[in-house]
Order: sequence, then C-alpha cells, then structure tokens
Amino acid sequence: MALAVLLLGAVACTAQQPGGPRAAPSAKPSAKRSASPSCGSGTFRWGAVRQEIRLTGVSPVVTVGEDDGWTTFRNVPVRTVVASIQTNGVELSRRRAMTSLARHLGYDTGDLTAPGEDTAHHRRHPDRIDFDGAGRFATAEAVKVVDASFAVGCPDGTHYGTVTTWLTGTQGASLSCDTGPGREAWVREAHQLVCGPVSR
Repeated sequence: MALAVLLLGAVACTAQQPGGPRAAPSAKPSAKRSASPSCGSGTFRWGAVRQEIRLTGVSPVVTVGEDDGWTTFRNVPVRTVVASIQTNGVELSRRRAMTSLARHLGYDTGDLTAPGEDTAHHRRHPDRIDFDGAGRFATAEAVKVVDASFAVGCPDGTHYGTVTTWLTGTQGASLSCDTGPGREAWVREAHQLVCGPVSR
C-alpha cells in the first residue's frame, strides 16, 4: 500500500535589520523509524516439527480407450503452500534460519524452499501417460511440507517463531477412477476430488 504524505507550507518573508543577529535555521524534526529489534547471529533451537505430504494439484478426469495410447494430463492448483518465516517481531536472517532448519532435519540447505516462494508458481509440465487398458484416469501432484517452531537467542532476549517450507520438487501420482485410491492421504484426497466416492 503506497502512503503519500503531502506537506503544505506557507513561505513568509521577514525584513532583517542590517547588522542584526541572523536567525538560525529551525532544525527539521528527524524522521523516526519504528524498527523491529534485529537478531543477526542468534542461535536457533528447534521445537515441534511436522512433515507431511500435501496435495497441491489435480487434473480433470480423462476417459481413455483401449487404443488411445499416450494421453496428456494437465494439473490445476487445488491448494497453495507459501514458504514463510513468522516471528514475534524480531528481524532475523532468513538464510541462517533455513540453513539451521535444514541441518536440524538432516537435509542439504538447497533441499528446502526459500521463504517467499509458493507452489502456485512452480508449474509442472503436463503428464503424458500410456495406460494399459481403458478407463477413467486423472493425475495429482503434491509437495512434502515442513512446519516447524523455533526459539532464537538475541541480544535483547529470546524470540520465537515458526517456519513453513517444503522440499523442492513435487511428487506425482496417476489415479484410476475405476479402482480404489490406496492408503496415502494425499492420493485419497485427490481421488475423492476428481472421481467422487468409490463405488462398491
């Protein structure tokens, strides 16, 4: 949101006697910024961490015939995951936070998506699949999301926050609407969305 400040002032001319004292220019009030406390080198302590695969996209159902061969599926987003760091007001190095979290979980730093990224902008190429047999099929994609809480020691005390990120890359699945969805939660969610309840 852009904030525009319009300063209106009147200019007045004052006659000055020769040899008289010159008026000192009035000091301009200094603009004060409400800066959050900074914590550039604090040590991170990680609390609860949850990792789960979340569905992010599905394709429409395509009816495939016996001799149709390769069929193209294009996933559309059903959920957007945003990588972010939230704190209780302290400013900290996002890079250090992500490096610390990756080390804590045993990942390489590049395995975790940087704050500010979201799954809606990580578009996958269309899937081309040659099914063995006829039926109603669809595809789905997901990411492995990491939600973690942390404490960080700073010069003015301990601050707290949370991180949401995901492992770079996506997971994919092909769905048959004529069979059951299996046991994985994200695949079952996708099957329910595009195929409806499984007929018995």
